[in-house]
Amino acid sequence: MKYFYSLATWESIKKTCATDSWESYFNKHGADGTLLDTYTYTYTYTDDTVSFINPTNDKAMKLTYDPSQKDLMDYWLSNFGDEGSGSVEVLNIYYRHPHESLPLIEHLIKDWLNEG
Repeated sequence: MKYFYSLATWESIKKTCATDSWESYFNKHGADGTLLDTYTYTYTYTDDTVSFINPTNDKAMKLTYDPSQKDLMDYWLSNFGDEGSGSVEVLNIYYRHPHESLPLIEHLIKDWLNEG
């Protein structure tokens, strides 16, 4: 079975959600500038996160694949930055089963983006 980690999930989201103006945000890049999929897993450590920002609407999202998650998907909103100088609303999404979670994630992102 081919696993569908956070970078692949993002690539799928880009096809169905209006994400053309989103930029890489706190991600790891290769020497040629290519975004790297950072999946590493041991019995106690998982790091598979990508994040993107849309500077035109002050929104960002962070996708984290975590196979140890109890629930299929978990999400919350937070703010990054100083409210006085312009903070960014961040949609944080953690998910366990990529193929099952993808339709839920896409629906969540579309709703969040349409909030205004």
